[in-house]
Amino acid sequence: MFDSKNGNGSLMRILLIVYYSYSNKMSEESIYNLVKKVLSITHAHEISIMGCFIYVMFGIEVLSNKNFEQTYDIIKRINFNNYFSNETIEKYSRILKHNIKNYSMEEIKSTGFVIDTLEATLWILLNTGTYDESIIKAINLGEDTDTIGACVGGIAGIYYGVDSINQSWKNDLLGYDYLVELCDRFNEVLDKK
Repeated sequence: MFDSKNGNGSLMRILLIVYYSYSNKMSEESIYNLVKKVLSITHAHEISIMGCFIYVMFGIEVLSNKNFEQTYDIIKRINFNNYFSNETIEKYSRILKHNIKNYSMEEIKSTGFVIDTLEATLWILLNTGTYDESIIKAINLGEDTDTIGACVGGIAGIYYGVDSINQSWKNDLLGYDYLVELCDRFNEVLDKK
């Protein structure tokens, strides 16, 4: 069931916090506080904050050259009780207490609910082996494919790199050169920190 207070728009926009936190070598607690502060503008509910916190921590571990399996194991070991209520943590039990990778495609939901989106994102990353394959699997889930694709594509892009993206996809993307320029400028800002 979709929870309108905990839509996935925040998850789709949080990737920049991954880079910012990583480049500033922020502590786990500082990352949590930053995620909470950023989300308080539009998605201040604890369920949304926890989903975005998991996504950010996952992205940071991938930037630290960990593979998806290693990263998932690290995420499952975070003491979420330091930041969230037991009720909220329990809502993430399919990710934290089970192995989301082992669910069937039919058990993965592609709705606008932040928990469903995070589950779908992790499931796709853990069950694919290339950037292109991960994006195609996000599309094949159906429903909220744009947000699932954005969340998957952000982390997959970190892991596989821009050169792994299908060249014809890049050729067909309007404003591709401008996007590359924006990314380069963003990297320059991070490098100055």
